[in-house]
Amino acid sequence: MSGNETRRESSGVGTATGPRPPCRPPLELIELDGEWTVREYRRDQRDATVFSTHDRRIDAMRAAQDRMDADRHPCLLRWDAPDIVGDIYWNELFECLRVQRSGMLDAWVVVPEGDAVVFHVADDLESACDDAKAIQRAFDFKRLELRDTDGRTEQSVDHRFIRHGIAESGVRFKRDRLSAPVDEPDPDDDADVTDPSEIGPMTTASTLMAAIPDLTELETIDTSGYVHRYCGTWTDGEVAHIALLDPDRGEEGSAVKRFMSAAENWQAVADRPTVSTIYEVGVSPSAWIAYRAGEGAAEDYCASLSVDARRQVLDDVAAAVTAAAHNDVYATTVSPDSIRILSRDEPVRAALAGWGIERAVSGAFDDDRVTPYTAPEQLAGAIERTTPVYQLGAVAYRLLCDREPFRGASDLHRAIRDGSLRKPSSGTSLPGDVDTVIRRAMAPDPGQRYNSATTFSTRLSEALS
Repeated sequence: MSGNETRRESSGVGTATGPRPPCRPPLELIELDGEWTVREYRRDQRDATVFSTHDRRIDAMRAAQDRMDADRHPCLLRWDAPDIVGDIYWNELFECLRVQRSGMLDAWVVVPEGDAVVFHVADDLESACDDAKAIQRAFDFKRLELRDTDGRTEQSVDHRFIRHGIAESGVRFKRDRLSAPVDEPDPDDDADVTDPSEIGPMTTASTLMAAIPDLTELETIDTSGYVHRYCGTWTDGEVAHIALLDPDRGEEGSAVKRFMSAAENWQAVADRPTVSTIYEVGVSPSAWIAYRAGEGAAEDYCASLSVDARRQVLDDVAAAVTAAAHNDVYATTVSPDSIRILSRDEPVRAALAGWGIERAVSGAFDDDRVTPYTAPEQLAGAIERTTPVYQLGAVAYRLLCDREPFRGASDLHRAIRDGSLRKPSSGTSLPGDVDTVIRRAMAPDPGQRYNSATTFSTRLSEALS
């Protein structure tokens, strides 16, 4: 941390040994009159500077985080309702303030973690601690650590926002009680918050509703796996699905990173008409992504679709997979459940969703789930350029044969590795040429498959004709 502005005289802290960084207030992101506003967080908002307004919250979040980093604001509060903060994002420069013994100065010093700025020097520990608490309030450090002469942390004091739990589910508070002047004591009491029991129970779904204002209703689909699924109505009237990282695992850094990485891959190709539209991505109450659901999954409607319609669905998915491959993005979970039917009216149109989010997250917990659509190389944790081709071939098998690949296999792993696949034409009216095309797409050796999903789709259409 650096800067050439001295501290404010009203900060109530002792004399520093040198220039201090600017003492800026937190930022907040709040919806006002239908727009998302980025402004200073103050007790009296008449004194607050408004930095920008945005039509979409995701744009406002980017602008707020950029300003927080560039201008050294200590943190950003994202409001989900007039009296509920959905999350707090901290500037890493204000993560930790320390009181520790300096051998070079032979004194107690108050310093930010990993920075050369010395806020205060004192001969005795008591004086250093008193001033450190005032500095924490003045500069809004997330945590204050008091260390002994051996460098061990003896005590840790959280910022008042954290002590009062203002980002926890269901906790409401009054704005004017959370902005105590820096020259007044900040008592650690519960007067600032409403008893959560007076608000009523908060569920993950209700918290998610508060975090996504564009949802007008929400219902739970499945909360049994690593990624929970919800369905709701977006403000444009379209049905939206929300994939949410299990909140109980939301602190697992690897899972969050994998979720967001898969979401970024999806966003890189989301402008394609055969890729399910992303409405928004967020991180509270856990990492989530909201996307267009269409009328339903291909798994739900394949039995009612004509052969021509099923072929059109496969063509659309092949186009999505090929376009993604051109950007070095590979769909690793192509299945009838991840294919969304946008319209069942002729011509039927489809879009690919998911883009490997659930598989990526489960991998963070060493749970590499195997389905009839898993490619052989995925059993060993590998991805090849032709992995999506294999999965599309498996989906074609399901859509055209009305049965899953390897149905009845006693050992699914072995059947996938060996390619022990019943001929698609067996027990169906499909022409024999379809057998050759699907078998090549699903070859156990990635190098023997079609080099692109589009090529496979073209050959399949020729065989069906």
